[in-house]
Amino acid sequence: MDARKVLTGGGAVGTAVRWGLLTAAVMALLLYVPTPYAAYEPGLAFYTKPLVHAASPDEPGRGAFMLTTVRLSHANAWKSIRSAWDGNIELVRKRDLFRGGTQSDFVEKQAVVMRGSQTDAVEAAYAEAGIEYGIATYALVVSDAGSAGGAFRTGDEIVSFGGRPVTSLRELSLALNLESAAGQARVSVVRQGRTTELAIPLSAEASANQPALMIGVRKLTELRRIQPAKAEDEVDIQSGEIGGPSAGLMFALQTLDELTDGDLTAGMRVAGTGTINAKGEVGAIGGVSHKVVAADRAGADVFLVPEENEQEAIAKAADIGTDMRVLGVGTLRDARRAMEEAGG
Repeated sequence: MDARKVLTGGGAVGTAVRWGLLTAAVMALLLYVPTPYAAYEPGLAFYTKPLVHAASPDEPGRGAFMLTTVRLSHANAWKSIRSAWDGNIELVRKRDLFRGGTQSDFVEKQAVVMRGSQTDAVEAAYAEAGIEYGIATYALVVSDAGSAGGAFRTGDEIVSFGGRPVTSLRELSLALNLESAAGQARVSVVRQGRTTELAIPLSAEASANQPALMIGVRKLTELRRIQPAKAEDEVDIQSGEIGGPSAGLMFALQTLDELTDGDLTAGMRVAGTGTINAKGEVGAIGGVSHKVVAADRAGADVFLVPEENEQEAIAKAADIGTDMRVLGVGTLRDARRAMEEAGG
């Protein structure tokens, strides 16, 4: 056998192996090496009717309301590079997003905010429908534990403090007045479905009128329950894994549709986004361009958006060439009227 052929063949195989290893190394670098960025991208649109449970719902209409979401993921090197030309990828520094906390803290904050948003949505819908109701605080939750590494975690529901039941800021302040001289206290919390006992130091630099500071957390949130005068008007919202406040408007519209006669969707597929408060005022949100894409992909006829985000949403809709109508609203009543006019 010619030795030159053997050497030549061996060299070719070696070169192929080297190129294969180099390619694998580059792919690993692009796909698996972490970066300091997270990425926002268009998420999904979810029908709100399966999430809103009314005791005596109105007959379903021909259309549907949908809430829109943004997908948040860790940005590898390849996704970071793609963001230079892909308008549906928005990079954000993790340190700015998580603000010194962890991704788990961020998710828990969004979950707490969602629980409050659901209550505001129901209250706004009751007010718009003219339904009588009462309000009661039923739980006190650590909505931001901070980054100091204390005993509390974001999402902890405080059940008792120093052996005394706690469901509100007022009750916590009263318990702190009794425990402050001891310099520490025993606390019972519900954490991810399980009851946990904590021993915490009490800050000598804060008073019982500053309960969050005194127990070493950044923020506490009271959760409220809206109770209608008539049991037939009872509404419960179960959002599952969806977090944040921006589904408030769509939850309020679905609730209003369940409680009133007629088809509020006017037979259309209506997607939307926007925070809402108990007065029915719609607030601005982030990531609206991603939600426009999510709504279009879901086949929405109309996209409802806070007035502050309207121009950005219109520009994105024009950019992707959708026939979907974008309507800006400032209140729940505006949204109701917009739907009546759109159904014409």
